[in-house]
Amino acid sequence: MNVATPEVRLPCASQALAALARESRALMQDANWADGVDRLLAEIGRSTGASRVWIFQLLELREEAVVQDYVFEWAAAPRYRQLMQRRFRFFHSALGDPVYRRMIEERRAGQAHDLCVPRMYESPLRRHLESQHIRSMATVPIVVHGEWWGTLGIDDCERAISWQGPGLDLLTTASELIAAALYRHQLTSRSRQLELFHQVTNCGVWEVVLSNGRVWCSQALKALLDYPATYPRVPLRRLLARVQRQDRQRLWAELRRALSQRQAMCRLDVRLALGDADEHWFDLLAEIRCDEAGRPQIIAGILIDIRQRKRDEQDAWRAAESDTLTGALNRRGLARWLEARAEARRLHLLMLDIDHFKRVNDAHGHPAGDALLRLLARRLRDALREEDALVRLGGEEFAVVVRGRDDASAVALAERLRRIVVATPFRLGLPGQGEGLSLAVSISLGVALLPGASDAAERRLSLAMAWADEALYAAKQAGRDRVRIHESVCEQADDHHRANEIEGDCAG
Repeated sequence: MNVATPEVRLPCASQALAALARESRALMQDANWADGVDRLLAEIGRSTGASRVWIFQLLELREEAVVQDYVFEWAAAPRYRQLMQRRFRFFHSALGDPVYRRMIEERRAGQAHDLCVPRMYESPLRRHLESQHIRSMATVPIVVHGEWWGTLGIDDCERAISWQGPGLDLLTTASELIAAALYRHQLTSRSRQLELFHQVTNCGVWEVVLSNGRVWCSQALKALLDYPATYPRVPLRRLLARVQRQDRQRLWAELRRALSQRQAMCRLDVRLALGDADEHWFDLLAEIRCDEAGRPQIIAGILIDIRQRKRDEQDAWRAAESDTLTGALNRRGLARWLEARAEARRLHLLMLDIDHFKRVNDAHGHPAGDALLRLLARRLRDALREEDALVRLGGEEFAVVVRGRDDASAVALAERLRRIVVATPFRLGLPGQGEGLSLAVSISLGVALLPGASDAAERRLSLAMAWADEALYAAKQAGRDRVRIHESVCEQADDHHRANEIEGDCAG
């Protein structure tokens, strides 16, 4: 491209190096880094005696052209200024000239260029430089985070010299300083945007490098995990240990599925243990970045706090699946409860209702009836295990579903519930009733065993309710305040126990 030319020795090389050291501090200050670039270009220009020092920013690299913008300039005199010329705003440079194409390819590879125009071979590039009255030029690519960001250049419109040696060394050092300032500015801007985003969405950003397990966390995520903002590195093992074990297994499965299907994104809800030792729900979004061979390199994403959303969902589920009067499950809630226990081997259904409940409403009014239903539900719930289900089927009719009991203990539970209800009158606090109303009531119960899990869930429930209702009807017909067992219940209770619990007069 150039015929060999003796290099020029900069008359003020030491001054230029001192200027680099002096201006590098301003260059690294985020508030005025662009002003620092302007001062750095001016120091380079004055110390080298150049006509112009400039920076082109790369906007787009196409197959047929390169698109750039003239973003910084220092000029020794007004006649050398080009920054404000329209032809240098978002300009397209065609790559039809093989000399210029090779120069662009070399810039992408990080190579500097030293051009003495009078000694160049005839080409469109030489004519383009001559049209700008350039006699010599030196350029160095600015590389930010491994990518060609732009070009730092020196134009001399008076001297046809070579910039090899101190000239290019100076320019290379300056380009590296500018690249560092740009990268720092980008990180600072990104950090500000992220922290603002975190304030709005209550989330944290993370990134894991798979080759070494290095983890980067945003300050918001560090704070969430109880690490100080200045903590240098969050260990991957500690981060994963915060994820609930079951959710961690789901996360691995989702990542494997995304990789097998060559999907770049995956998303799921996970529970994290935070400083209060409680588990909190987060929406985890992950992006998988692969190399050219398709091997995963980095997994990055965000964690969005969805604790309030989960609370709202749970409140909505409770409202949709619970009886508003008593707080017991409704039929829909019972269906979900059974669905979650589809693999349970033995489930017993106890159906019960209040004996002569209509008399309560007729004698004392519906507010008394409602108060009695609330107190009955509370008394029954206190007698059950946490894993048992209490259901209001409608009116004064309730059901209890228990898991993991044999037939004898299920029958014993039914009898215990009957005795708990009949043993102590219910005291109803009613408006205008002074000390309240005391009512002694009894309940009748029917016990059935749900069919095996091989049947459909709806069929299991329908059959069990029909059987338990049949047993409950038998209890009513036998005089109320007693327990009856459907034949679906196996003969595991001994005859003596069955005689006492079923046939005995339990009007006590």
